[in-house]
Amino acid sequence: MSSTLDAALPAAQIDPAAVESEKRMLTEFTKPNMTYLVEPLGTNKGICRIEPNGQKSCVKFLTLEAKQMFTFMQDQGFFCTMSLDPKETALECRRV
Repeated sequence: MSSTLDAALPAAQIDPAAVESEKRMLTEFTKPNMTYLVEPLGTNKGICRIEPNGQKSCVKFLTLEAKQMFTFMQDQGFFCTMSLDPKETALECRRV
């Protein structure tokens, strides 16, 4: 059973190969000394990297679940916290 945070598609329709492909895409996208915003909700599931010039580079996912993105970031040595702004839903992740 999945929660609303993780339920873009019913579990029976999620293709394991698609999840692995998106995990590889996430691995290629992340760099060690950058700040990331993980947006896990609804159809905006994705991650944005804050570039040194302040611009955002983003990748969106169709099948990767919020908890998988969060776990991946933790496994890579990032510490993720919620924004202090209650209107923001993204997690901010920084390498520790």
